[in-house]
Amino acid sequence: MIVAREIRLTLSILIIVAIVSKVYLGWLPALLLLCVISFVAYLFRDPACNVPSAPLAIVSPVSGTILKVESTTDSWLNRPAVKVRIGMSYLDVHTLRSPIEGKVRNQWAQTDSEKGIKNRYTYWIQTDEGDDIVYSIGTVNFSPFLGIKLRCGERTGQGQKSGYLYFSGIVDVYIPETSRVLINPDEKIDAGSSILALIIHKSGAQLTSTQVPVA
Repeated sequence: MIVAREIRLTLSILIIVAIVSKVYLGWLPALLLLCVISFVAYLFRDPACNVPSAPLAIVSPVSGTILKVESTTDSWLNRPAVKVRIGMSYLDVHTLRSPIEGKVRNQWAQTDSEKGIKNRYTYWIQTDEGDDIVYSIGTVNFSPFLGIKLRCGERTGQGQKSGYLYFSGIVDVYIPETSRVLINPDEKIDAGSSILALIIHKSGAQLTSTQVPVA
């Protein structure tokens, strides 16, 4: 189990404080601090990611639970799309990963009017084949801290670490409407390793109702 780089300085300080407490205050305060350190290390864990060997796979950008899968309009690119909504709890792994390999074509940041979401950070990734994936991160009211490594014009890899969301959030992934969706609502998924959908390039391919559950 690896601790996220974003929290290592805080853990180092807590460890030093625990050692000083042991020297000057005794075992009890030091043990209490060790319990806090263990909880923080677990909460901000960053386990290894096994990216699937499937170039046309759209992997989950976060760990959490599938809340909704629906056909909709992607307002960012003004196109029909399938939206996969993922909910992150406070105990899920908070690492953010790129859903697919490609180039970051654009990015947006805005205050969101949707209930329960404070701010939204959205990224448009385009594959070398011209497929468009929009990856939108919503921070909830009590989780305002977000670190993103994606920059417009840069390339990113499938499952590559793209940032860190402290605590919980709501993430929407907009994928091409002809994609073959492989997940269902209430399913638990892992960032970078769980496949949300496969991109289908066959002309005229259509999704069936079993491939895209209607919310």
